[in-house]
Amino acid sequence: MFAVFAAAAVLLPASAVSLAAGGQADSGGAQTYAITMGTPSNPEDNCVRAFFYFEELVEKNSRGKLSVDVKHSGYLGSHRDYMEQMRMGSLQAAEVNVAVLSAFDPKFMAFDLPYISKSVSHLQGVLDGGMGKLFADSLEAAVGVKILGWMIRSPRNMYISTRPVVSANDFEGMRVRIMESPVMTRTFTLLGAVPVPLSANERYMALQTKVVDAAENSTSLVIAQKEYEVTKYLSRTEHFISPNIIAFDSKFFNNLPADLQKILVEAGDAAGRFATKLDTESEAGALQELTRLGMIVNDCPDKSSFIQKVSPIYAEYRDRIGGSIINAFTR
Repeated sequence: MFAVFAAAAVLLPASAVSLAAGGQADSGGAQTYAITMGTPSNPEDNCVRAFFYFEELVEKNSRGKLSVDVKHSGYLGSHRDYMEQMRMGSLQAAEVNVAVLSAFDPKFMAFDLPYISKSVSHLQGVLDGGMGKLFADSLEAAVGVKILGWMIRSPRNMYISTRPVVSANDFEGMRVRIMESPVMTRTFTLLGAVPVPLSANERYMALQTKVVDAAENSTSLVIAQKEYEVTKYLSRTEHFISPNIIAFDSKFFNNLPADLQKILVEAGDAAGRFATKLDTESEAGALQELTRLGMIVNDCPDKSSFIQKVSPIYAEYRDRIGGSIINAFTR
């Protein structure tokens, strides 16, 4: 991990290094500020496309006072690496999945509860109804990282090399790559699978070398990361609907002039909704594309066996997450 941090520090532009002193003056004497953004995904991914949209908005609306450099494809590490880099001040912004955030703030475990979000629009409504601010304030107080945008992925499905999943019994003994989340670990244990926590940039190799039999993710990611090459079946279990955040180092943000802070906040919200829209709109096309690429896609119209198997997890995590938070999703 030290090597990742060192790489991040070396790659930062000179203006970013001088940010603690208030930025860097351009040739006309105006203060300029550089933002490096890390993401583990490839340029084809909808969240990365949203990062480039964020870059466009920020540079245009700040008239060059803010510059953005998107480092994609895991160049600066993984989601967890980004959190540590932002806390150290060596990275200004990043894409981070909420499953990783649960290690820093237990409230974020709510997003990992299976079937707690009924649809993308349901989750968007929960966030817009005040829960988004609650989560953002809590994370910033805990670790000094701001949330400027919510990029809600389409429902997460299983993609598998060994057999399709139709009912909960099909999970028995299946080695499933998951994110490093205790709730996800417990979810797949309840289903009878063997959860294997791995970072995103290890997932393809783990599938290719049969370290795991399966992984779970939004459909568009299977295409963007070319993981159809190392799996055969996609089963539409739709067990999680979870967002990735546009995360910012609070110290960096708070050192900026108020007008530039406003530009970042507005661009972050717009980019988050842009990513959500892209992922939702691309779902049907992604399923068709995976079929064309040779994957066998199956629906799971009766999810009752899944829901029944994982139901104990709500009571197990209610106190740690907070009953009022769970109620906000389920009422």
